[in-house]
Amino acid sequence: MNLSDLEILDALSKVLATVPGVRSVRVARTGETVEIPLSRLVAAVVEPAGVETLTWPEVPVARYHLLRWRVSVMDRAVPGTRAFESLVSVAEACRAAVSAAPTMGGAAEDGPPLPGDGDLAPPVGATRLGPIRLAETVPGRPTSLAFDGASGYGSEAMIGAASLDDEMLFSSGPHVVTVGSPSRRVKDQTFNGLAGGLALDLGDGPREIVQVGVLSASSAEALAMTEAAIESFVDGRPYTLTTPSGVDYLNCRLERFERSGPPQVGTRWHQPYRITYRQLTR
Repeated sequence: MNLSDLEILDALSKVLATVPGVRSVRVARTGETVEIPLSRLVAAVVEPAGVETLTWPEVPVARYHLLRWRVSVMDRAVPGTRAFESLVSVAEACRAAVSAAPTMGGAAEDGPPLPGDGDLAPPVGATRLGPIRLAETVPGRPTSLAFDGASGYGSEAMIGAASLDDEMLFSSGPHVVTVGSPSRRVKDQTFNGLAGGLALDLGDGPREIVQVGVLSASSAEALAMTEAAIESFVDGRPYTLTTPSGVDYLNCRLERFERSGPPQVGTRWHQPYRITYRQLTR
């Protein structure tokens, strides 16, 4: 954990402290047994549960740091009683309060999805939440209702951005450009009765350039405008493609702009994409 992780836990604690019915909020170390005085129940205990580094699928740039955490809402309550129903209501209010403040006051931002983790939603949100569940009951200790969550932020920014005909269409999200091998057009000619053959050099051949990335926008309408601007270059004409590292590739025709699935929504709208260019001549 680092200072930014502690800021997230502090912001989470402040959100929980505003929930009606919560008398105390504690931040505990992972696996720590927390003793809460009866006078301070109902209590919310925040516990870090690990960190992960993520990147968008097929886009190994712009790393994202994800902090997993768990909130346990505790009280002296037995399932099936009014006290337990009250505890359920407070736990639901805690989860709703966290859901309503996903950026944790600016400490968290949207990021790549967790591979194979379907319990936390939204998959790309600044803060992702799991369902409320009844924790294992320990004799002599308060009943606990817990929900898992994760909040994250960019830990390594992308350097540079690709442009097409000097239009900065892709700077809203991370992306990589893979340049294929150049080719040479050669016609082989053979003759009856002669060993070997004749190779006719026909000049440079085209090569494929592939760009994979994510577009991000503040709304569905803004995302649609960015996509339309990109699609306007699918017109059969050649343009200059500049890679994130600043290398220019002349005479590039944008052949395909493909959306890799539906948009993913957190605090912003995100559209993974794949673009295929063909450089006609070098």
